[in-house]
Amino acid sequence: MAGTTRTTTTSGSRWVVRKRNPWIPIGVAVVGLLALAVATEVPHRHSIEDNLTDRTKVALTNAGIDADVTFVGRDGTVKVGSADEKDKARDVTLAIDGVRVVEVQAPPKTDTPAVQQQLKSVSVKLLVDSGKVTLTGTVPAESDHTKLADAAKAAFGAENVQDTITVDAARTAADTDLAGLGAVISALGKDTKAGVVDLTENVITLTGTVPSQDVKDRAETAAKAAAKSGSVKNELVVGQAAAPEQVQTQLVALPTVEFENNSATLTPQGRAVVENAASILKANPNIKVSIEGHTDLTGTAERNQTLSETRARTVLDNLVSLGIAADRLTSKGFGESRPKVQGTDPAANSVNRRVEFIVQQ
Repeated sequence: MAGTTRTTTTSGSRWVVRKRNPWIPIGVAVVGLLALAVATEVPHRHSIEDNLTDRTKVALTNAGIDADVTFVGRDGTVKVGSADEKDKARDVTLAIDGVRVVEVQAPPKTDTPAVQQQLKSVSVKLLVDSGKVTLTGTVPAESDHTKLADAAKAAFGAENVQDTITVDAARTAADTDLAGLGAVISALGKDTKAGVVDLTENVITLTGTVPSQDVKDRAETAAKAAAKSGSVKNELVVGQAAAPEQVQTQLVALPTVEFENNSATLTPQGRAVVENAASILKANPNIKVSIEGHTDLTGTAERNQTLSETRARTVLDNLVSLGIAADRLTSKGFGESRPKVQGTDPAANSVNRRVEFIVQQ
């Protein structure tokens, strides 16, 4: 039996013979094979993981998704910046040859308080410039839209009114006489330059340049009548070039400069806003402005940077075509680096996509 001892006597000598355990060489061979397998499999596995990671990143980038990608064997984890990108990222990753499973992680869809408030509030702006009126913003009902449009047409004539108001039933009704805003723009009159009547959260703000103190006072009286329980801020400037901080207030009061989806082409409303910005700058010839483009948080950072730069340049070129000297203007893009609110839901995106006019002191 293996492991026993046998004693044999030959010519008076005694030998002790021990039998070798037959399992010992087998065990050594098995251990050696396992070590060899590990030595060859580890780098092979790492090679697979690196290859899948690289190919997945390329595929996601080509699909317009900026993501962090890791693999353990053939099982992937993809982290995207938007809950809206989860399904697309999963489909793109699973389509890659060699991927077994994938877990896609994304922040939950949330509305920040600022965006929630924006969704609840009626927000309209009436842009008055040299006898023409542009209506922008959102109201909760078509009847509100009709009141506002009819009041503007009665004040300036239907041929001088550009109406881009939208209706959204999710907005709450404003405690403001929307028809009464017509009396405000009527008080401003056709000689007002780059005047803005801004209704946001039951506050009416008046900005622009008016020909006299009397016009300023009449516009404020009409605004207070329309505001009901709301309040009025009268920041109108009488008959002269405004101070830089007043010009900044006028430019901030303008509606968002809108572009066609994923492009640098201005929408009709976007062109109207740029025209109003040009009127403000013409009324204040010593003011210089930086035009700054910003995008939302969707898409790749590289794409967003390029888009923001192109949109800012488009606005600059349009202002020049409207008679603003090029040496008064500069443009730059910040991509997605300076969001006003966090989130990638439609409301947050609409806030973050913007072009800002910054007065240079």
